[in-house]
Amino acid sequence: MHDRRVYLFGIGFDPVTLDEATRWVEGMIRAGRAAVVVTPNSPGVIRALSDPVLRSSYASADLVIPDGIGVVWASRLFGRPLPARVTGVDLAARLLARPGIRVYLLGGRPGVAIRAADRLQAHHPGINIVGTHHGYFTKPDAVVERIAAARPDLVLVGMGVPQQERFMRAARTRIPGVMIGVGGALDLFAGDVPRAPIAWQKLGLEWCYRMIRQPRRVKAVVSIARFSGRALLAWAVLSFIRFSAQAD
Repeated sequence: MHDRRVYLFGIGFDPVTLDEATRWVEGMIRAGRAAVVVTPNSPGVIRALSDPVLRSSYASADLVIPDGIGVVWASRLFGRPLPARVTGVDLAARLLARPGIRVYLLGGRPGVAIRAADRLQAHHPGINIVGTHHGYFTKPDAVVERIAAARPDLVLVGMGVPQQERFMRAARTRIPGVMIGVGGALDLFAGDVPRAPIAWQKLGLEWCYRMIRQPRRVKAVVSIARFSGRALLAWAVLSFIRFSAQAD
């Protein structure tokens, strides 16, 4: 999907809806193809500006979806609107509801992935979770081998940015199936952290709800502010250039 990407500060986003992203992943699974899906939000874009490995991980991904209302807002500001915010947790939830998909859960503190698996199996009797592993490991090769041996169709990687992107990039040729970076989604699935109410989600204020519940996330809010400031400055400069060109 690279040829259709909308670029913001050097990061290309695929202009897809949640339905389209779901169908794309399902198609890759049916075809038995491995793929990497990344989910940059505003803080991720800001971090990528100074992290060449993260930037390269985003660029090499097979599907890049905007997990943040700030990214969608900026795309509209620059006249190349992305159709919608598509979060990693929403995409994962859609796929987990499909019976028969072999799923591996990777990430979170020790015990989180196991609790997430238990709750998901209770809510989705047809789900097939073939393995779990926490995100605090020191021997990535052993973890990759363990995942590959489970032959998953779908691997949910919830290790946070940039760890999950680096892991997926390094493991993409060795792990079958589709890997999706889902950040803190396993904590949500485990019931350890509540998700924002639907009204907050629709208003694009999920980040605000998380900050209220988890004040330690203040760094993410600073990154959101930096992203918004950069977007507005870039828009102002472009608008001035266009106005000057028209005046001439």
